[in-house]
Amino acid sequence: MSAIYHGLLHLSVVRCIGKPYADRVKSKSVDAVYKELGNRIVSARKAHNMSQEQLAAASDIDRSHVGFIEQGRRKPTVSTLYKIAKSLNISLEQLFKGL
Repeated sequence: MSAIYHGLLHLSVVRCIGKPYADRVKSKSVDAVYKELGNRIVSARKAHNMSQEQLAAASDIDRSHVGFIEQGRRKPTVSTLYKIAKSLNISLEQLFKGL
């Protein structure tokens, strides 16, 4: 199992199983993953000279949601991350590699 798939699976399990399982997982490490994902999205967006508004429109996501994702304050689904990555011409692997 690849590290990326394992990471996605772990994040999905935390979301699906709920609070009891999430309490046993170090929440700080999961929060750190979302914060780093947000940082990577910001970097890729700026490298493409895109505003949050432009990324939101290209991804069919509300601008405020993009802002919260970039700040690590939202836990986006894999499908949302896919839309963002596709709009930035990067792969999900690039977003998750090394997390």
